[in-house]
Amino acid sequence: MTAEEFAQSILNRIVEVGQQQTEPATERMSQITQDVLRYYHKWLRSKLESKINRVVQYGPFAGLHCTTSAVLPQLIGSYEAELHDTIQQLSRRGYERVINIGCGEGYYAVGLARLWPAAHVFALDGNAAAQNVCRALAELNGVAERITMMGKCTPAVLQDLLRPGALIFCDCEGDELQLLEPVAAAELLTCDILVEMHDFLAPDTSTTLVNRFRPTHETRVIEQSSRDPLDYPVLESLNEFEQLFALCEFRPGPTPWGLFLANKPVS
Repeated sequence: MTAEEFAQSILNRIVEVGQQQTEPATERMSQITQDVLRYYHKWLRSKLESKINRVVQYGPFAGLHCTTSAVLPQLIGSYEAELHDTIQQLSRRGYERVINIGCGEGYYAVGLARLWPAAHVFALDGNAAAQNVCRALAELNGVAERITMMGKCTPAVLQDLLRPGALIFCDCEGDELQLLEPVAAAELLTCDILVEMHDFLAPDTSTTLVNRFRPTHETRVIEQSSRDPLDYPVLESLNEFEQLFALCEFRPGPTPWGLFLANKPVS
Protein backbone atom coordinates (compact mmCIF):
# COMPACT_ATOMS: atom_id res chain seq x y z
CA MET A 1 0.00 0.00 0.00
CA THR A 2 1.40 3.38 -1.00
CA ALA A 3 1.24 6.41 1.27
CA GLU A 4 -1.48 7.84 -0.98
CA GLU A 5 -3.55 4.64 -0.75
CA PHE A 6 -3.07 4.58 3.01
CA ALA A 7 -4.27 8.18 3.35
CA GLN A 8 -7.26 7.52 1.11
CA SER A 9 -8.25 4.42 3.09
CA ILE A 10 -8.22 6.51 6.28
CA LEU A 11 -10.40 9.19 4.67
CA ASN A 12 -12.83 6.58 3.39
CA ARG A 13 -13.13 5.03 6.84
CA ILE A 14 -13.64 8.42 8.53
CA VAL A 15 -16.47 9.20 6.13
CA GLU A 16 -18.02 5.76 6.66
CA VAL A 17 -17.94 5.92 10.45
CA GLY A 18 -18.90 9.59 10.54
CA GLN A 19 -22.11 8.78 8.69
CA GLN A 20 -23.22 6.47 11.49
CA GLN A 21 -25.71 8.48 13.52
CA THR A 22 -26.61 5.85 16.12
CA GLU A 23 -23.53 6.29 18.31
CA PRO A 24 -22.40 9.23 20.45
CA ALA A 25 -19.75 11.38 18.79
CA THR A 26 -17.09 10.35 21.31
CA GLU A 27 -17.57 6.67 20.47
CA ARG A 28 -17.41 7.40 16.74
CA MET A 29 -14.17 9.34 17.18
CA SER A 30 -12.70 6.56 19.30
CA GLN A 31 -13.54 4.08 16.57
CA ILE A 32 -12.01 6.33 13.93
CA THR A 33 -8.81 6.67 15.98
CA GLN A 34 -8.51 2.91 16.39
CA ASP A 35 -9.08 2.36 12.70
CA VAL A 36 -6.47 4.95 11.76
CA LEU A 37 -3.90 3.28 13.99
CA ARG A 38 -4.65 -0.16 12.57
CA TYR A 39 -4.45 1.11 9.01
CA TYR A 40 -1.09 2.65 9.85
CA HIS A 41 0.07 -0.67 11.28
CA LYS A 42 -0.85 -2.40 8.02
CA TRP A 43 1.01 0.26 6.08
CA LEU A 44 4.14 -0.33 8.18
CA ARG A 45 3.82 -4.03 7.43
CA SER A 46 3.77 -3.25 3.71
CA LYS A 47 7.01 -1.25 4.14
CA LEU A 48 8.70 -4.27 5.73
CA GLU A 49 7.12 -6.94 3.53
CA SER A 50 10.12 -7.41 1.25
CA LYS A 51 12.44 -7.95 4.23
CA ILE A 52 10.11 -10.15 6.25
CA ASN A 53 8.49 -12.12 3.40
CA ARG A 54 5.92 -13.54 5.86
CA VAL A 55 8.57 -15.36 7.88
CA VAL A 56 9.00 -14.81 11.63
CA GLN A 57 12.33 -13.05 12.12
CA TYR A 58 13.23 -13.48 15.80
CA GLY A 59 12.26 -15.30 18.97
CA PRO A 60 11.51 -19.00 19.58
CA PHE A 61 9.40 -19.26 16.40
CA ALA A 62 12.00 -17.71 14.06
CA GLY A 63 11.64 -19.30 10.63
CA LEU A 64 7.90 -19.94 10.96
CA HIS A 65 6.23 -19.24 7.61
CA CYS A 66 3.04 -17.22 8.08
CA THR A 67 -0.09 -16.49 6.10
CA THR A 68 -1.49 -13.05 5.31
CA SER A 69 -3.42 -13.13 8.62
CA ALA A 70 -0.28 -12.72 10.74
CA VAL A 71 0.05 -9.37 12.47
CA LEU A 72 3.28 -7.37 12.26
CA PRO A 73 4.62 -8.17 15.78
CA GLN A 74 4.22 -11.88 14.99
CA LEU A 75 6.23 -11.51 11.80
CA ILE A 76 8.88 -9.47 13.57
CA GLY A 77 9.04 -12.05 16.36
CA SER A 78 8.31 -9.55 19.14
CA TYR A 79 4.78 -10.81 19.75
CA GLU A 80 4.22 -11.56 23.45
CA ALA A 81 7.98 -11.39 23.96
CA GLU A 82 7.50 -11.77 27.72
CA LEU A 83 6.83 -15.47 27.00
CA HIS A 84 9.95 -16.17 24.98
CA ASP A 85 12.23 -17.19 27.86
CA THR A 86 9.45 -19.31 29.35
CA ILE A 87 8.85 -21.13 26.06
CA GLN A 88 12.57 -21.88 25.79
CA GLN A 89 12.57 -23.17 29.38
CA LEU A 90 9.51 -25.34 28.73
CA SER A 91 11.34 -26.87 25.78
CA ARG A 92 13.41 -28.82 28.30
CA ARG A 93 10.35 -30.56 29.74
CA GLY A 94 9.89 -32.87 26.76
CA TYR A 95 6.18 -32.53 26.05
CA GLU A 96 4.51 -35.19 23.94
CA ARG A 97 1.05 -33.61 24.12
CA VAL A 98 0.15 -29.91 23.89
CA ILE A 99 -3.44 -28.69 24.17
CA ASN A 100 -3.79 -25.21 22.66
CA ILE A 101 -7.10 -23.75 23.83
CA GLY A 102 -8.08 -20.79 21.66
CA CYS A 103 -5.58 -21.52 18.90
CA GLY A 104 -6.90 -18.73 16.67
CA GLU A 105 -5.08 -18.80 13.36
CA GLY A 106 -2.35 -21.10 14.58
CA TYR A 107 0.63 -18.96 15.58
CA TYR A 108 1.25 -20.94 18.77
CA ALA A 109 -0.17 -24.30 17.68
CA VAL A 110 2.09 -24.43 14.63
CA GLY A 111 4.98 -22.59 16.28
CA LEU A 112 5.12 -25.06 19.17
CA ALA A 113 4.78 -28.04 16.82
CA ARG A 114 7.82 -26.79 14.88
CA LEU A 115 9.76 -26.07 18.06
CA TRP A 116 8.97 -29.43 19.70
CA PRO A 117 9.17 -32.21 17.07
CA ALA A 118 8.14 -34.90 19.57
CA ALA A 119 4.89 -33.14 20.50
CA HIS A 120 1.40 -33.64 19.12
CA VAL A 121 -0.68 -30.47 19.33
CA PHE A 122 -4.45 -30.45 19.81
CA ALA A 123 -5.64 -27.07 18.54
CA LEU A 124 -9.09 -25.96 19.72
CA ASP A 125 -11.06 -22.95 18.57
CA GLY A 126 -14.76 -22.23 18.11
CA ASN A 127 -14.17 -20.05 15.04
CA ALA A 128 -14.39 -22.09 11.82
CA ALA A 129 -12.49 -19.51 9.77
CA ALA A 130 -9.62 -19.52 12.28
CA GLN A 131 -9.54 -23.32 12.16
CA ASN A 132 -9.14 -23.21 8.38
CA VAL A 133 -6.25 -20.75 8.60
CA CYS A 134 -4.59 -22.86 11.30
CA ARG A 135 -4.82 -25.95 9.08
CA ALA A 136 -3.30 -24.05 6.18
CA LEU A 137 -0.51 -22.74 8.39
CA ALA A 138 0.26 -26.26 9.64
CA GLU A 139 0.50 -27.52 6.06
CA LEU A 140 2.64 -24.58 5.02
CA ASN A 141 5.13 -25.41 7.79
CA GLY A 142 5.11 -29.19 7.33
CA VAL A 143 3.60 -30.11 10.70
CA ALA A 144 -0.01 -30.91 9.73
CA GLU A 145 0.37 -34.57 10.71
CA ARG A 146 1.14 -33.53 14.30
CA ILE A 147 -1.74 -31.09 14.74
CA THR A 148 -5.30 -32.20 15.43
CA MET A 149 -7.85 -29.44 14.78
CA MET A 150 -10.89 -29.36 17.03
CA GLY A 151 -13.78 -27.00 17.74
CA LYS A 152 -14.70 -25.04 20.84
CA CYS A 153 -13.23 -26.30 24.10
CA THR A 154 -15.49 -27.28 27.00
CA PRO A 155 -14.54 -28.76 30.39
CA ALA A 156 -15.71 -32.19 29.18
CA VAL A 157 -13.69 -31.97 25.95
CA LEU A 158 -10.66 -30.82 27.91
CA GLN A 159 -10.92 -33.67 30.40
CA ASP A 160 -10.97 -36.18 27.53
CA LEU A 161 -7.80 -34.68 26.04
CA LEU A 162 -5.76 -34.34 29.23
CA ARG A 163 -2.94 -36.73 30.06
CA PRO A 164 -0.43 -36.50 32.93
CA GLY A 165 2.53 -34.35 31.92
CA ALA A 166 0.75 -32.58 29.07
CA LEU A 167 1.04 -28.83 28.51
CA ILE A 168 -2.07 -26.68 28.26
CA PHE A 169 -1.45 -23.45 26.36
CA CYS A 170 -4.55 -21.37 26.89
CA ASP A 171 -5.63 -18.06 25.35
CA CYS A 172 -9.41 -18.25 25.37
CA GLU A 173 -10.40 -14.58 25.72
CA GLY A 174 -11.83 -14.71 29.23
CA ASP A 175 -13.09 -18.30 29.46
CA GLU A 176 -10.03 -19.46 31.40
CA LEU A 177 -11.75 -19.40 34.79
CA GLN A 178 -14.47 -21.72 33.54
CA LEU A 179 -12.25 -24.10 31.58
CA LEU A 180 -9.29 -24.39 33.96
CA GLU A 181 -11.40 -25.80 36.76
CA PRO A 182 -10.14 -29.05 38.34
CA VAL A 183 -13.60 -29.78 39.73
CA ALA A 184 -14.76 -30.32 36.13
CA ALA A 185 -11.45 -31.59 34.68
CA ALA A 186 -9.52 -33.38 37.42
CA GLU A 187 -6.54 -34.23 35.20
CA LEU A 188 -5.63 -30.53 35.22
CA LEU A 189 -3.84 -31.23 38.47
CA THR A 190 -1.33 -33.44 36.61
CA CYS A 191 -0.61 -31.04 33.74
CA ASP A 192 1.47 -27.92 33.17
CA ILE A 193 -0.49 -24.79 32.24
CA LEU A 194 0.50 -21.58 30.51
CA VAL A 195 -2.53 -19.30 30.38
CA GLU A 196 -3.20 -15.72 29.37
CA MET A 197 -5.23 -14.19 32.19
CA HIS A 198 -7.66 -11.52 31.00
CA ASP A 199 -7.71 -9.33 34.09
CA PHE A 200 -9.20 -6.44 32.13
CA LEU A 201 -12.33 -8.57 31.60
CA ALA A 202 -12.47 -9.99 35.14
CA PRO A 203 -10.08 -8.28 37.59
CA ASP A 204 -9.84 -11.29 39.91
CA THR A 205 -8.76 -13.73 37.17
CA SER A 206 -5.05 -13.81 38.08
CA THR A 207 -5.67 -14.08 41.80
CA THR A 208 -8.29 -16.79 41.36
CA LEU A 209 -6.15 -18.99 39.12
CA VAL A 210 -3.01 -18.59 41.25
CA ASN A 211 -4.94 -19.54 44.38
CA ARG A 212 -6.64 -22.41 42.57
CA PHE A 213 -3.41 -24.08 41.44
CA ARG A 214 -0.97 -23.07 44.18
CA PRO A 215 -1.58 -26.26 46.26
CA THR A 216 -0.64 -28.55 43.35
CA HIS A 217 1.60 -26.47 41.06
CA GLU A 218 4.59 -24.20 41.13
CA THR A 219 3.04 -20.86 40.15
CA ARG A 220 4.47 -17.82 38.41
CA VAL A 221 2.81 -14.68 37.05
CA ILE A 222 4.43 -13.27 33.91
CA GLU A 223 3.67 -9.58 33.48
CA GLN A 224 3.62 -7.74 30.17
CA SER A 225 7.00 -6.24 29.32
CA SER A 226 8.27 -3.39 27.18
CA ARG A 227 9.89 -3.87 23.78
CA ASP A 228 13.25 -2.44 22.68
CA PRO A 229 13.40 -1.79 18.91
CA LEU A 230 17.15 -2.35 19.02
CA ASP A 231 16.46 -6.04 19.66
CA TYR A 232 14.94 -6.29 16.17
CA PRO A 233 17.39 -5.17 13.45
CA VAL A 234 14.75 -5.67 10.76
CA LEU A 235 13.23 -2.39 12.00
CA GLU A 236 16.34 -0.27 11.48
CA SER A 237 15.04 1.21 8.21
CA LEU A 238 12.12 2.80 10.10
CA ASN A 239 12.19 6.01 12.10
CA GLU A 240 11.91 5.87 15.89
CA PHE A 241 8.13 6.35 16.00
CA GLU A 242 7.57 3.73 13.31
CA GLN A 243 9.79 1.25 15.16
CA LEU A 244 7.84 1.64 18.38
CA PHE A 245 4.50 1.49 16.61
CA ALA A 246 5.49 -1.62 14.65
CA LEU A 247 5.91 -3.43 17.97
CA CYS A 248 2.46 -2.38 19.25
CA GLU A 249 0.05 -5.26 19.98
CA PHE A 250 -3.09 -3.16 20.58
CA ARG A 251 -3.95 -4.71 23.94
CA PRO A 252 -7.13 -3.31 25.52
CA GLY A 253 -5.94 -3.86 29.08
CA PRO A 254 -3.79 -6.00 31.43
CA THR A 255 -3.24 -9.56 30.21
CA PRO A 256 -0.57 -11.19 32.39
CA TRP A 257 0.23 -14.84 31.88
CA GLY A 258 0.13 -17.54 34.50
CA LEU A 259 2.60 -20.42 34.47
CA PHE A 260 1.49 -23.37 36.62
CA LEU A 261 3.89 -26.31 36.69
CA ALA A 262 2.98 -29.71 38.04
CA ASN A 263 5.36 -32.53 38.93
CA LYS A 264 8.73 -30.83 38.57
CA PRO A 265 10.06 -27.24 38.41
CA VAL A 266 11.55 -25.64 35.33
CA SER A 267 15.33 -25.34 35.79
